[in-house]
Amino acid sequence: MPSSSPAPRRRPLPPAATNAGVAALLSRLRDAAGQASPRRLLLESLALVLTSGLSSHPALSSRLLNSLLPHFPSTRLPDLLRLLHRDHLTLLLLSSGRNRQTSSLPAASALHALAVSSGHLPTDLRLANSLLSLYLSLGAPDSARRLITDIPRPDTVTWNTLLRACLRSGLLPSARRLFDQMPEPDLVSYNSMLSGYATAGDMAGARQLFDEMPERDVVTWNTMLAGYARSGDMEDAKRMFDAMPERDVVSWNSMLDGYAQARDTAAARAVFDGMPRRSAVSWNVVLALYARLKDWRECLKVFDAMVAVGDTMPNEKTFVSVLTACGSLGDLEKGKWVHGLVRKRWNRLVPDVLLLTALLTMYAKCGVMETAREIFDSMSERSVPSWNSMIIGYGLHGQSEKALELFLEMEKTGPKPNETSFICVLSSCAHGGMVLEGWLCFDRMVRIYGIEPKAEHFGCMMDLLGRAGLLNDSENLIQNLQGKAPPALWGTMISASRTQSNSMLGEFVGKKLIEMKPGEVGPYVLLSNVYAAEGRWEDVDKVRELMKENGVDKHVGLSLVGSSESAEPRVATEEDSVLVRRQDDGAVVLSMLGEMGSNMKLPSEGEPRCRVGRS
Repeated sequence: MPSSSPAPRRRPLPPAATNAGVAALLSRLRDAAGQASPRRLLLESLALVLTSGLSSHPALSSRLLNSLLPHFPSTRLPDLLRLLHRDHLTLLLLSSGRNRQTSSLPAASALHALAVSSGHLPTDLRLANSLLSLYLSLGAPDSARRLITDIPRPDTVTWNTLLRACLRSGLLPSARRLFDQMPEPDLVSYNSMLSGYATAGDMAGARQLFDEMPERDVVTWNTMLAGYARSGDMEDAKRMFDAMPERDVVSWNSMLDGYAQARDTAAARAVFDGMPRRSAVSWNVVLALYARLKDWRECLKVFDAMVAVGDTMPNEKTFVSVLTACGSLGDLEKGKWVHGLVRKRWNRLVPDVLLLTALLTMYAKCGVMETAREIFDSMSERSVPSWNSMIIGYGLHGQSEKALELFLEMEKTGPKPNETSFICVLSSCAHGGMVLEGWLCFDRMVRIYGIEPKAEHFGCMMDLLGRAGLLNDSENLIQNLQGKAPPALWGTMISASRTQSNSMLGEFVGKKLIEMKPGEVGPYVLLSNVYAAEGRWEDVDKVRELMKENGVDKHVGLSLVGSSESAEPRVATEEDSVLVRRQDDGAVVLSMLGEMGSNMKLPSEGEPRCRVGRS
């Protein structure tokens, strides 16, 4: 280890001169500050210190140096260290993992050498622990090992630093061995180990350690609570929550998030409404839950309540959920208002690609493609969803050529298109009747990108052919489907055609399914449902006649509900129906009405409609 040499003695400034110089400097700094940014002010301060001869003042010089560290480029750091005095705090700041000047192993090694040469190591245990944490965060265990061998008496902080490093690397067994070897584990040690178990999903090990802990704090309880909630065990999470001697907002948020992940809206809302204090996380969890469930109006209601309460400021995640709801509802007026809030808070937000994509998607869904394109062009980084939203926006609002142009631009300069990208461009081609372009995109998807076509892709192609009146000429596509796609995919296409009100596509695919599987009842039922949705009851009867001709019969319903006498499924009989009807008339009536609604023929416009009243 290099020996530390004493620093040369500097002549102290006279007290009067020192005080006068500092006072003059502060006065000049106040005059120079104005509206300047902190970084510019610090650099001006550096110039003033160097030109005024006050760089020899140790306290002032080191304080300025420490203030400059976050703003100075790492390449000029050696020059800065030569110009100004450094102190113990300087080395601590440089060894902090948050300091970008030492974010590389060479820089960390240089700092280590500087700490040794200045005499701070190995005796300064605080600096040694900070440097040890830096080495471990950089993934340099060999350098960390050499540093530990020079530390004469490692303390609990040293052990905890090593323990956290093991847990961050996912080495739970090694971390447990290290924990068992600790001379005096403290509460931080126990909480770190507990968090390791919970993060790994080992709640049995976490519970055992929890029961062995000599003391616990709110962090301990929150760690267990979050672990149960993350694993989906909300019963144990609720028991832990009820047993907590003290709760904070993190405790409530853990319960809220656990119910939200389980999509238990009622329980999540009960927790949210009962919270004594809410943070931005609380509001965002509920907003994201309603957005995930596509309950857009409730999402906007919660946001309005958040704004009305006014104790929590919306952030990026808040605006993503709300803008998604506005776009899905086509509520342009509300979306513009939310966009105005985003502008007001722009300097306090961290505008990421997700927020900007949600913003442009809202405008695209509302048909304001000019504004959507302005936002898209202003993005320094664009994700695949950003491109997809613009492509489908153009396609849905009658600008199929622009959609295709943007897709081609995405292929050239953007990220690699995914299967959703091709759904967007194929759908755009279908809306614009661009048959040839659609076929070319479909061919590129399969041949160049190696994407296996799914029901949505085939549905877009069938829609494209149907709009162009070419369904009868699509035998090649049908043969391709029959060779590669399972019958379930065809059923999905029929369901998609019903959702999109494309009965011609549904009828076409249904008939092909019957040709493929004439002995299965499913295709007949699906085709019959397509006809029933259109009120084509004569065609429904023809499907039933075809079933009889082909010898296809719909099976009698089976009950898979076991009883104390038998667990085998059995055929439902008329006697069972009578018994069930007597036991629960209301449920049977509702079931009967549902069945009647699916099968009865609606009266024609000239026939009187019967009215059902409630007695």
